[in-house]
Amino acid sequence: MTHTTSPHPGNGAPYSSASESANLAEESIQLVRTWLAEASTLEVDASAAQLAGVLKDPGGLGFTVGFVDGVIRPEDLQVAARNLANLAPQVPGFIPWYLKAAVRTGGVLGPAVPSVVVPAARRALRSMVGHLIIDASEDRLGQSIARLRRDGVRLNMNLLGEAVLGRREAERRLEGTRRLLERSDVDYVSIKVSSTVAPHAPWAFNEAVADVAETLAPLYRLAAGSPRPKFINLDMEEYKDLELTIAVFMELLSRPEFHNLEAGLVLQAYLPDALAAMQRLQEFAASRRAAGGAPIKVRLVKGANLPMEQVEASLHGWPLATWGSKLETDANYKRVLDYSLHPERIRNVRVGVAGHNLFDIAYAWLLAGARGVRDGIDVEMLLGMATAQAEVVKREVGSLLLYTPVVHPQEFDVAIAYLVRRLEEGASSENFMSAVFDLAEEEKLFEREKQRFLDSLAAADSSVPTPRRQQDRTLSPEPGPEEFGNTPDTDPSLPANRGWGRDILSRVPGSDLGLGLLAASRVETEEQLEEVMTGAAAAQASWAALGVPGRQVGSSRLMGGLPPSALWRRSLL
Repeated sequence: MTHTTSPHPGNGAPYSSASESANLAEESIQLVRTWLAEASTLEVDASAAQLAGVLKDPGGLGFTVGFVDGVIRPEDLQVAARNLANLAPQVPGFIPWYLKAAVRTGGVLGPAVPSVVVPAARRALRSMVGHLIIDASEDRLGQSIARLRRDGVRLNMNLLGEAVLGRREAERRLEGTRRLLERSDVDYVSIKVSSTVAPHAPWAFNEAVADVAETLAPLYRLAAGSPRPKFINLDMEEYKDLELTIAVFMELLSRPEFHNLEAGLVLQAYLPDALAAMQRLQEFAASRRAAGGAPIKVRLVKGANLPMEQVEASLHGWPLATWGSKLETDANYKRVLDYSLHPERIRNVRVGVAGHNLFDIAYAWLLAGARGVRDGIDVEMLLGMATAQAEVVKREVGSLLLYTPVVHPQEFDVAIAYLVRRLEEGASSENFMSAVFDLAEEEKLFEREKQRFLDSLAAADSSVPTPRRQQDRTLSPEPGPEEFGNTPDTDPSLPANRGWGRDILSRVPGSDLGLGLLAASRVETEEQLEEVMTGAAAAQASWAALGVPGRQVGSSRLMGGLPPSALWRRSLL
């Protein structure tokens, strides 16, 4: 359960009044209707329309994800051909006839001539998702950037790649981002902290912050020394990287050499931690500005790593780090906006209003207008998503920042994780994107999204949510359940637990804990070994006779006889 506290003291202006919210809500709804009407008169990108049609099909998401993961990704063409043959009968009806024919023909002929069929099938599907990313090839990248950067559109370039597992890949990713930032036609890049260094020990937080900051410093020097402004945004996906990213960001921007550099990072509203994190960043930026430094920027997103967060929580026995519902996430998004969009705060922290939910964008734009802070926000969307709506929003607000994934064609498979997230967003009825092409024509869908917007606005109170993860190994343990259950792993992403771990390590050099037990338990002779084995064999029958309930009681008694420090140490190890 997530607990809440009062608004952070000393943060200036109050939150929205009920009357302000009500007035803005009605104006937002009317503005969305206007945008939809204008967008309906614009030409829809053919690839985007095809993809939306596929995802409307009940089996569309399964087919598309299966194709991307099973046909595009495998290096072995025989494997890809077999997967194509399995997928061929599932082709959604909305796919154009030529793509449908290509997939079905490939399903029949693929196993026989995979070297011919699989590349053709891959090209067919890439044509349907290719508008979501751009080609990093030297001869094409410049053309793509020039085509996209027009009439008030800026690009936030992100070099895609697989999860970094070693130093060599980390260096390659960082070098690729550096080359992007060096280009005269690139002024904005995103990079994840987890992409810049090889995986670090999660307990070595302070050491990791120092290592990552040193690794990223040359990139920031490049931006700071550029004759024209260059911007670096620290991206993040996983909850475990939240504190690390904030700490690295503050460490870098606290250095005198970056005192006048404007830079930013992302916050995810589906984390209850988002508002408290924004308040910390506001305090940091206010001190920086008071000392004559540049402002910072926070890119506010909903969050798109829920499946992995669910897996992480399940594997370790932890509470889910995110909100439990889409409504709570949407409310938190508005809660952070409401806190941030005040004149005395926007001068310290610029806000990127990122997403495709037109109701949220309209609300943020109108709220910023009512408070006189429109110069302090950027409206941000994803490349290739709902392009007609993006165009009318850009006309309204004057500019648009497009999050632009970049990938080399021979490494198209590294874009899979990004593409799958976009596909899931388009297929899930909980997400605004599932209705994006039909809102203007289908009043029922419009009413659904309008009500979700109003519900989230009503739920966006002035409380400051606290994290869902509250584990603290320095506190006395709570009584366990009567039935046997594994102790949750110790969560090293939490500061209290890291402090507890460091305290244990500080006592290790002079500790003799366990030496007596080790000496008493040592088996040194064959006779002693025989005695132990005979006793264990004899006890097996009586232990088995207890049954599962009896063994649970016995295990609980055994664990109850251990001191809490021993239980926690076992969890630490």
